[in-house]
Amino acid sequence: MAILFDIIYAVLFVLYLPVLKWKGKLHAGYPMRMGRIPPDIQQALATKPNIWIHAVSVGEVLAVADLIDKLMQRFPDKRVVCSVVTDTGYAVAREKLPGGVQVIYAPLDFSWVVRRFVKLIRPEIYIFAETEIWPNLFDHLHAAGVPMIQVNGRISDKSFGGYKRLRPVTRRVLGKVDRFLMQSQTDADRICELGAHPAAVRVPGNLKFDSLPEAVVPDPARFGLGTTDQPLIAGSTHPGEEEILLDVFAVLKQAHPAARLIICPRHVTRCDEVLSLIRGRDMTGVALSAAQETGAPADAVIVVDTMGQLRDLYSVARVVFVGKTFTVQGGQNMIEPGFFGKPVIVGPYTQNFKDVMTIFKREKAIVQVNDPDELREELLDIWDNAIRRESLGMAARRVVEKFQGATEKTLLEIETLGPGRQDAAIH
Repeated sequence: MAILFDIIYAVLFVLYLPVLKWKGKLHAGYPMRMGRIPPDIQQALATKPNIWIHAVSVGEVLAVADLIDKLMQRFPDKRVVCSVVTDTGYAVAREKLPGGVQVIYAPLDFSWVVRRFVKLIRPEIYIFAETEIWPNLFDHLHAAGVPMIQVNGRISDKSFGGYKRLRPVTRRVLGKVDRFLMQSQTDADRICELGAHPAAVRVPGNLKFDSLPEAVVPDPARFGLGTTDQPLIAGSTHPGEEEILLDVFAVLKQAHPAARLIICPRHVTRCDEVLSLIRGRDMTGVALSAAQETGAPADAVIVVDTMGQLRDLYSVARVVFVGKTFTVQGGQNMIEPGFFGKPVIVGPYTQNFKDVMTIFKREKAIVQVNDPDELREELLDIWDNAIRRESLGMAARRVVEKFQGATEKTLLEIETLGPGRQDAAIH
């Protein structure tokens, strides 16, 4: 079976290679993903027993950050190894995770590559976040006696449809996993339908309700803002959404001169592209790094061009728009601005946060709009209505507080499987 997967992966990799280059995703971590692990990392991995946590990109890294911190406190004699796939995930993991975490790029799922990773890391337990199913890796971990546990598990509508067509494969692969800790009952039902044994499935909730910073509001001047500025923060935007926001903001700015727009593209490498859009509308645009050094004109739209800024930006917002909800479907994390007690607006497409949205909408803690006209109307109303702003923000904060606690439940499940079991380590 491993040979079959290797052949499939090889064909797909060759076919997809031009796309990786074109999209700029063929980053410097690919040699490591192919098994070329630097000697200093190999030496570090050999000095302590390892807990291996896999998080694909930025969202997953931030979701497991608090879990990693608590694991390090409970198992001070272990090292946490965090593997990621994307270069942005790697940068955020290096910046945001506690000192002592060994950050690496995850192996591509070729049998000879994962064999090398498993042999070098010698994990006492393998913890993977959200939805990451890798047949060859799971085979090698299972053969080595390493317990495997999925945390913050989620099966999106799109993924579920794709996996169902491969049910004979998913049933075989998922049967090797010891525990599935899912975000919601819907996710739990789906993982069982794909082949997980019901006795191995739990629903502790969503780690993103826990993995949040202290509610400390930074100085607005840090973002090039004046003391009287009223920021609209547009977080995790995707192509097509910036045009909508700029048109809506032009109306808002005319009615409220103190309003400021800060756009944080989901991929900060799009900063120049977004600045070109702004200038094409005869508006002033400035990158955040430049605004932090020299300030920004009062009419300037600020575009975030550095990683790790969004959470702090949410804390200074008057109103927040969460992206990937208009032109690109799926949604992004609306929990973070809710944690800061901010009124949050999203577009019509939030499938990847279906259960979170159900909670927020039930508690009247979020505003969902269907089109740009409705976005403009709702934004203007919230901007003008202090009582509504406060009500939305307080409701959002209550939701976050109410649904915290998944991390502790997850830790208890991890402790039942390892680390520390003598038969879990690879010798």
